[in-house]
Amino acid sequence: MHPTLAGNRLSRLLPGLLLAIVLMASMYATAPPSAVAQDSPPAAPLASIFDPPALFNQPVPTLSVAPSASYNCANQSQVPQIQCEALVTLYNSTNGTNWTNKTGWLANNTPCLWHGVWCSSFGYVIEIDLGQNGLAGAIPSQLGNLANLEELYLYVNQLSGPIPAQLGNLTRLRVLDLGDSQLSGAIPAQLGNLTNLQYLFLANNRLSGTIPAQLGSLANLQYLLLSSNQLSGTIPAQLGNLANLQSLQLQRNQLSGTIPSQLGNLANLRVLSLDNNRLSGAIPSQLGNLTNLLSLYLHNNLLGGALPLSLTNLTQLEAFWFHNTNLCEPGAAAFQTW
Repeated sequence: MHPTLAGNRLSRLLPGLLLAIVLMASMYATAPPSAVAQDSPPAAPLASIFDPPALFNQPVPTLSVAPSASYNCANQSQVPQIQCEALVTLYNSTNGTNWTNKTGWLANNTPCLWHGVWCSSFGYVIEIDLGQNGLAGAIPSQLGNLANLEELYLYVNQLSGPIPAQLGNLTRLRVLDLGDSQLSGAIPAQLGNLTNLQYLFLANNRLSGTIPAQLGSLANLQYLLLSSNQLSGTIPAQLGNLANLQSLQLQRNQLSGTIPSQLGNLANLRVLSLDNNRLSGAIPSQLGNLTNLLSLYLHNNLLGGALPLSLTNLTQLEAFWFHNTNLCEPGAAAFQTW
């Protein structure tokens, strides 16, 4: 583990620039840009970004009952019954009896005090954080009934099967972290409905199919991590609509085609990682518009041609890797002194 912040599960939002550097350091900690062709290490999973807001955490008299798969949500009044039932289904679907920490789950009538569950003062489930907790099995579609959910952390577990399309119903969601598991199947296009989403972490799974163009509708998205999956097809040009994006990590997939020129619209981008794919063609000159870019990783692709002179506009760039491609440096003096 590299001795930086990168191995931690941090709480409280990091400044955008610092978080971009942490993400970059977690991927490319030691190798020099001129290194012999090599794969970049996968990004370390990022953690809960926010402290729980003013949450329901007051002591409440509890009625103790034995943990049971037949838990009756009618016996509690803390949260709407449909939200309680979604929690119970999550427990039963992911082998809750063998979770690392299952304190309170299905053992009392106060779901807001179950481990990893936070509620608002109005009695709605607004956050679930069960990362690194030994969950195994499928994510139940009933989580789509948690209409008030703002943050969902299920990272570093043994979850399998598809991402339920019903998660696209969670229109208040700001953070969705399903990284570092064994999820498979396609990324649901319905995630494009999550217009309040700021962080989407699906890296280090077994996801396949194409990147949905609908993700280009996530106007508030700041971090999009889809790396280390089995995604194929082209990079959607619609990702160029993500005006607030700071980190786009698509490395270690099977993406093909050209780099969309529309990525040059991402004026706030700090990290662009497209390495270890099957991308071809020339680098679009529009990438020279990314004047806030700190890291650009294009290595281990089928890219070719001369590097565009517009890249000399990237005056904040600290890392640019393009080894193991057919790209070449232009002889122009402006480039040679860059």
